[in-house]
Amino acid sequence: MVDALRGFFGLDDDFVRPTPRHPSITDIGVAALLGLITAALVLAYADVEELAEHVDVWPNLGAILIAVVLLAYRRVYPLLSMVLLTGVHFIAAGTIWPLIASFMSMQVMYFLGLYTAMAYAKRRDVLALVVGAILLAMTVWLVLADSYARATTPGEFQPNGWYYLATVLLNAAYFGAAMWLGANAWRQALDAARLAESQALVRAQADQLAEQAVLSERLRIARDLHDSVAHHISLIGIQTAAARRAMEAKPEIAAEALVEVEDMSRNAVSELRAMLGSLRDVQPAAGTGGSLEALAALCEEASTDGLAVSYELVGDPAEAEGLTTTQSGALLRIAQEALTNVRRHSTADNARVVVRLHDDSAELEVTDDGLPLPRTAGTGLGHVGMRERVAALGGTIEIGPRSTRGYRVHVQLPRKAQQ
Repeated sequence: MVDALRGFFGLDDDFVRPTPRHPSITDIGVAALLGLITAALVLAYADVEELAEHVDVWPNLGAILIAVVLLAYRRVYPLLSMVLLTGVHFIAAGTIWPLIASFMSMQVMYFLGLYTAMAYAKRRDVLALVVGAILLAMTVWLVLADSYARATTPGEFQPNGWYYLATVLLNAAYFGAAMWLGANAWRQALDAARLAESQALVRAQADQLAEQAVLSERLRIARDLHDSVAHHISLIGIQTAAARRAMEAKPEIAAEALVEVEDMSRNAVSELRAMLGSLRDVQPAAGTGGSLEALAALCEEASTDGLAVSYELVGDPAEAEGLTTTQSGALLRIAQEALTNVRRHSTADNARVVVRLHDDSAELEVTDDGLPLPRTAGTGLGHVGMRERVAALGGTIEIGPRSTRGYRVHVQLPRKAQQ
């Protein structure tokens, strides 16, 4: 039993649910609506001639206003709001102004006070003690009220056992539902927080594994590069020494040695470029030959699940062959990242990819017609990667919302990129 209560109130969990610093518009609106309904009922009863003498309008309206303020701050100060609203106000109103305490709108206010404390209270141990005290106070109050009614109206108020059974069940359902729903809301927030922590841990571990993989690959390439260059340089040194010794006596042998030196130098430079190219992480799509042909295929593949992607090439298609493999590969990767962002973070139905080829530059523009999806903000690493690719090629990039609707990624690369 004790363990069940500790689990119900969350006494063994160190989770602290964040609370707002100020009342939200929703909380203020709900409190104002319930207060307005209660006030309208009070004024309606005051207009009934038979009931007017039993309705104290201004004290009732004042009590309603206090309840509205307490309810508006129920998530800012959940424990204090519950004590003053569901505890003190409920008992005081039920004793002094039983009319307003019996209205359904006021009953909802008291219900929300207990529910919110169960859902948002940070000190779960204090919560358990306060809830127990309120339930005890309500029980004592109901017993005293019943005893007082029996003593003052012995001939009129004679409830039977069914009345007491209904009263007990009704109050148990009322307070039990508020407590259970509040505890369930707190537990859901706890599960969501744990899930977010797990996802953050998985992302951190994935990033760490990716960094380790990149580091391992670069170390491997560095070893290969060292072995290859050292081998060629050693051979070049041997052939150069042989050519120096044979320069005067046998010039034809010296010429052959120098030819070997020239070939080995070219091979060393080619291998060096190939290995450094792999470090730059710019790979064109298979079969494209470094051209922009893969962009059309990319747009066609991206045109699924309600997103239509169009592709347009402005300029002579033959000029695309003048782009280096690094340039065309970078444009392809940037377009791919931009379209991925459109699908993940936008409500867009249409996206447009345009490539413009000029004599001295090449442009890529990716636009869409959507609005940002809420709660889908990414890590920003995609934008960082795009900017780094463009900066490495001496180009410029603009990323941001359009002036009308949608998002825009614009890249401009010089035709003579720095390799």
